[in-house]
Amino acid sequence: MALLVTCSAMAQVSGRAQTSGGQAASFATVTLHSNTDSTFTRSVLSNDAGEFIFSGISKDLYFISIKSLGYQTVRSVVFQLDDAHPTYNTGTLTLQPADRQLSEVVIRASKPVVRQQEGGLVVDAQASILTKGSTVMQVLARSPGVLVDVQTGAISLNGKSGVMLMIDGKLLRMPAAQANALLAGMQADNIDKIELLSTPPAKYDADGNAGLINIVTKKNKKRGMSGSVSVSAGYGRGEKLSGDANVTYNAGKLSLNGEYGYYRSKGYGLLLAEGTENVPLIGGQTEFHYNGQWKPTANSHNFGAGADYRLSTKTTIGGRFYVSKSAGQNKGHNFGNYLLPDSNLVFDSQLLGNTHSTYSHQNAYLQSILSAAQQLSIDLDHFGHQNNGITSVQSNFSNSLFAPTQRSLANSNINVWVAKADYSDALSKSLKLESGVKGTFTSSKSVAGIENLVNGQWQPIGAGTSNDLGTRENILAAYTTLALQVDSLTKISAGGRYEYSHNYTSHSLNAEFAVDRKVKKLFPSIFITRKLNATDELQLSYTERITRPSFNDLASYVSYNDPVSVFTGNPALKPTITRNLKLGYQLHDYVLNLVYSHDTNPILGVQALTGPTEGLVYLKPANADWQRNLTLQAVIPVKVASWWEMNYSLLAGWHQYRVSFFPSLLQKGYTSWSVNFTESFKLPKSFSAELSGNYYSSGYDSNLKIGGNGVINLGLKKELGNQNGTLQLSVADVFGTSFFRSHMGTLVTDSFNSNVHVQYRPESNGRPIFRLSYTRPLGISVKKQERKDGGNEERSRM
Repeated sequence: MALLVTCSAMAQVSGRAQTSGGQAASFATVTLHSNTDSTFTRSVLSNDAGEFIFSGISKDLYFISIKSLGYQTVRSVVFQLDDAHPTYNTGTLTLQPADRQLSEVVIRASKPVVRQQEGGLVVDAQASILTKGSTVMQVLARSPGVLVDVQTGAISLNGKSGVMLMIDGKLLRMPAAQANALLAGMQADNIDKIELLSTPPAKYDADGNAGLINIVTKKNKKRGMSGSVSVSAGYGRGEKLSGDANVTYNAGKLSLNGEYGYYRSKGYGLLLAEGTENVPLIGGQTEFHYNGQWKPTANSHNFGAGADYRLSTKTTIGGRFYVSKSAGQNKGHNFGNYLLPDSNLVFDSQLLGNTHSTYSHQNAYLQSILSAAQQLSIDLDHFGHQNNGITSVQSNFSNSLFAPTQRSLANSNINVWVAKADYSDALSKSLKLESGVKGTFTSSKSVAGIENLVNGQWQPIGAGTSNDLGTRENILAAYTTLALQVDSLTKISAGGRYEYSHNYTSHSLNAEFAVDRKVKKLFPSIFITRKLNATDELQLSYTERITRPSFNDLASYVSYNDPVSVFTGNPALKPTITRNLKLGYQLHDYVLNLVYSHDTNPILGVQALTGPTEGLVYLKPANADWQRNLTLQAVIPVKVASWWEMNYSLLAGWHQYRVSFFPSLLQKGYTSWSVNFTESFKLPKSFSAELSGNYYSSGYDSNLKIGGNGVINLGLKKELGNQNGTLQLSVADVFGTSFFRSHMGTLVTDSFNSNVHVQYRPESNGRPIFRLSYTRPLGISVKKQERKDGGNEERSRM
């Protein structure tokens, strides 16, 4: 209590910095000076919105100065802080361009690799030297609290699935497999930061019970021509090649940019399974040994172009076009031995899958500064995704359902239109309003199924193994948030987001797949922040979120897995409603978060369930009854010496869930933990090195027990100097320890009496992946204010 009394006697100064063009002056140096002798008192950096705040200040006469590269220093008026005036807001201070351009400026500074913001953590992607030559998916997998299932591509955050992915604030509204393929083909060299928003505020879409992951790309605004080129080559069990080039031309009012990227990777995966299972399709209870070997090849070309034009000092319009074309081939060899009471069946098959997909995004925007306190932005977006895939199977195995020659088809066409408007207004020195409306309109058409080759003709297998489906989804949303600076130490931000969604099938050949679902809900959020002193802060928040079933989850496909099982969707899936209560504490750069969440109807991944065809195993998603999580997260940066820095992220959790779709009720509670670490070393002669890794303890998922797993990565970088770029060598999974184990049927007996042990060995298991990368800048890049443009949360659920 004595601490609070002391702090309440201190004063606070806040304000905002912007450029002469009306854009926020992000990361400007703001200095507080004593007016008595102009001595330096304290310095901070402005945030992404150009805002700054000084807390815990002694009473005195002060003035503020603001500096930013390429701009003249601006100075505020002198102001008094005393008992009658404990707070002061400078308003918006405008930076004017410098009279002359500097030929070259080299700035060397460091910022925290991981830092706290309202809603979650921010990871500086370029702080790691392993970023060069890596894909966005690989960098994401190394982020604290993020777990990427190397077999299925499923992403979880802080131990929970149901994560929505965003790029520059726009949701990736496409099937999870295609979203993962897109990120696997994107070069991480162009990534600025990754926002891990476990409890996002109301301005973000309410989708995602585990929260949002926002991947923010780099921008630059240097006058004239600038850009960079990057090439990378590597090898594991197959070659890895990538190249990227981007260029920006800024003529003041008009800015143009373009980019091209190429990615190619040959991979490897080995699946081993053994156990017992009751499969009536081949004769009942069987003991089996199964292995599947996969050799995927991925190729992608990515193109992007954009333009921004300043109509006036207060209004900017612009647009952007992006397209990604990818082709993949997956060669597989599956072998199985099924031991029945009176016979022994041997399964041997060759699989060849070919997939072609195109993803495109077009955006147009208008951003206007209506007054010193008011801003308006309007965005229109279109996202398109087309995917055509066919997998052929040659097998020595036949039964009542499958012929020796089969093929699996999966074709989809998805279009998303988004319209969004956001408005902000500083109603007073202590009260700020943010509000907006958004409409998202999605149409999807998919044809999928499995066919047998009979007498030279392709014939559908039968009920439950094919579908021709058309779906639509409309989401209308509105949000309002009020941020109140209660006093010099306390800030409250409260708001709500109302969403109406209508999800329905517009066409289906199978009446079982008919869906017509409407959801209307208000999602409240509140954040209370209390400064304990100049460096320590407490935060308490409450948020609510929803996870709507994707169209794939609801039944848009049927695909072959093995002679006794198929992958499919579940039209009976319900949306998940999540409530989060979070307590956060920050001490300097140390972060500690305690989060409790409760999920109603959480959506579980692949489950072995019965279906229309008797005896066939249907692998599909299903709802659990509920799930509770209590997680403790700690981010611990340590600077051992000027040449050695460490960063550790620890996560410990207690989890409990209940599932009732098995023959008997399943209720389970367990604890888990994980650690991510990075050790960075500055070496002589412009060399640097990094050692990083992670470990995830064992845990449970429905009726599956999952073993622990960990990896160690290594990177070495050389700055060539004189604008000659950087050369980097990285080694992923140095000791080949990436090895995933699970046990199905460990808790209750399922519909097939399964007792199965599974091992999955990815490409790096036993053989590290080496990459050599070279990057060279074209001109001098300066990071640009990130514009919050408008389909701002769009591409992840399709």
